[in-house]
Amino acid sequence: MKNYKIEEVRDRIFAVIMKDDYARPMTFLRVQEYYESPNEDFRGKHFNIWDYIEWYSRQKKDVFTYAFDWSGFNIPLPIALECYEGKENPKKSDKFNGVRSLPDNWKSKWDNIMSEIIWNVQSQMFNKKNRRDMNAYIIGARDTKGDTFQHEVTHGLYYTNKEYKQLMDEITETIPLEYYTKFRQNLLDMGYTDSVINDEIQAYLTWGWEWGKFSKGVPRKFCKNINKEYQKVFNKYL
Repeated sequence: MKNYKIEEVRDRIFAVIMKDDYARPMTFLRVQEYYESPNEDFRGKHFNIWDYIEWYSRQKKDVFTYAFDWSGFNIPLPIALECYEGKENPKKSDKFNGVRSLPDNWKSKWDNIMSEIIWNVQSQMFNKKNRRDMNAYIIGARDTKGDTFQHEVTHGLYYTNKEYKQLMDEITETIPLEYYTKFRQNLLDMGYTDSVINDEIQAYLTWGWEWGKFSKGVPRKFCKNINKEYQKVFNKYL
């Protein structure tokens, strides 16, 4: 039985709403880690899911806590396509069959679900005003109401809207180097990579700045004040 729904919540930003707090992380695991895993053995690689589970568990005292650690997800559609098929510019006639490029013993049942999701989003993009490009974004959340959802929307806007990205980057550039360095290190410690630091800073300082792991070492007053600046930009794109 299908356990999710897909909504285009902003132009070219597709939210996968999946209430099951275990199924959602497991469904997004492969594409998310292909996109930004801190481990180069998995980032940008086609990997055996069981190798990933073992590696992650070894970092967590031999307990696989992925579904507990992560609740929201975000991935550019071209990266999701590339993860399974290596196709960055698919043709309209190409039916997406994501799992065919992975050996059977590398897969989990969640790969079939994500393959279906990607095909659905790709189809909607092809049918959207006869659009030929795949400049779209997929986010995953429990619902469309909470801070986690809004946080993931900021990632989608940062990827799909050049004006939004420019405005957010201009705010980020005003952060004192001392605080920026702390945000960066906190994000690296949380498991992010350097390639997404500015994206994560704008996302957390818009929605989620109060989370201690992100803002550790930075004055609360500074975070609260700059949050207002990021929120002003975000609210323009509601």
